[in-house]
Amino acid sequence: PSLETLVEKAKMLFKDTFGREASAGGAAPGRVNLIGEHTDYNLGFVFPMALPLVTVVVGAAAAEGANCRVKSFAGSGEDLAVEFGLDRTEPGEPAWANYFKGVVSHFHAAKLLPAFEAVIV
Repeated sequence: PSLETLVEKAKMLFKDTFGREASAGGAAPGRVNLIGEHTDYNLGFVFPMALPLVTVVVGAAAAEGANCRVKSFAGSGEDLAVEFGLDRTEPGEPAWANYFKGVVSHFHAAKLLPAFEAVIV
């Protein structure tokens, strides 16, 4: 699907899931290194390239409460959801959410980050 289609799908799923419009969003292409890992800064060769696959995230500050709620529709059709507090970002189950928690945990302005709700497509 096109990026526009994925963004519209994410916005619709956010509204269906959380009952309101998303206020922010972002998209990132997939990427693969065909030659080597960690070699580019060691004077070696690396050949990264973007893939036509895209991950889209839309979200908004939490309507109520102090927990972050994230729902992923990017998996194999399973219902993937996680809820965690901004002060509880240590790795755990479900494993797929550890990436999301790690980003939150290492956010450079963590004290300014509000609890949020997000959908991943």
